[in-house]
Amino acid sequence: MVNEFSRKRVKLGVLYGFTAGLFFTLAAWGMDAIILSRYHVSLPFLKLLPTLLICLPAAILAGYLTAKFENGLLSFILWTGLAILFTFLVINIPTKILPWLFNRIKPEYATLFKFDDINDVGLYWFYGVFAIGLTCILCGIMENLLIDQSLASSSTLGILIPLLICPIFMTGAGVSGDLLMTNHYREPLVTMETLLQNGANYYGQEVDPLEARKMRLSVIKSLDDLVLVPHKLTVVSSDGYMGMMQVLVDFGEEWALCHVVYSQPTFCEIISPKYKADKYYAHGVEKSTRIEIYNNDIILGSNFPETLTT
Repeated sequence: MVNEFSRKRVKLGVLYGFTAGLFFTLAAWGMDAIILSRYHVSLPFLKLLPTLLICLPAAILAGYLTAKFENGLLSFILWTGLAILFTFLVINIPTKILPWLFNRIKPEYATLFKFDDINDVGLYWFYGVFAIGLTCILCGIMENLLIDQSLASSSTLGILIPLLICPIFMTGAGVSGDLLMTNHYREPLVTMETLLQNGANYYGQEVDPLEARKMRLSVIKSLDDLVLVPHKLTVVSSDGYMGMMQVLVDFGEEWALCHVVYSQPTFCEIISPKYKADKYYAHGVEKSTRIEIYNNDIILGSNFPETLTT
């Protein structure tokens, strides 16, 4: 009887951990993948798949050990460690892990990737661990209590209580992770796709100057009829403040590099698929402090080549 009860506890603990890892991952990167898949982004599910492979086993292990040993201190340690792992992934997926994966799947993009280290990354860790950590620790503390109530219940709903409450908390934690980091790298892609779609919709038409300025159609004027060609978008660079980013638009035969400053597109340029990053950054990639004006937009601290900024 005792062994049967213990097996049920452990089984519920595994399901509890699985649910925690699944809903966190879906909220942190699944929503992002679904949105990006609608905006012609290259490999929109590339963040989701590896995080599922990492988060699910880690959360299952935490849920299993918590239910098996019923030790408050161990539970606290396990779920705190889980929160640290989740926060690490949230912070490092966009700038380190994703470029690494892209370099292996699409090596032709490799020379374009340039992600600066995030400034004040400690603050992102603090907010990440605070938002995600509190939720994870709370779920860990509640696990044994919810499992005991579930096993003591004779109703179907009572048995499902742990698997109904856990997703609520972990979805909130995942959304916090998305807002903390992932959203910053999604906005430029959504903005550029919207701009390209507007360019295609109004191509060859007379557009009211005020309306054209509002839609920022001048940004993609250099692309001409390429706006009518199917394409894929990829964020290939970002500064330390996640404010200045470059979006690669892959038209197949031709590529364009579009510059986005705090989610506002500034200009696009045609580059060759045989393009080499060392040529692009040959005139000083480090950091410029000049103020450049292009299409009535002010761009601060650009990393653009000298030939583009004179």
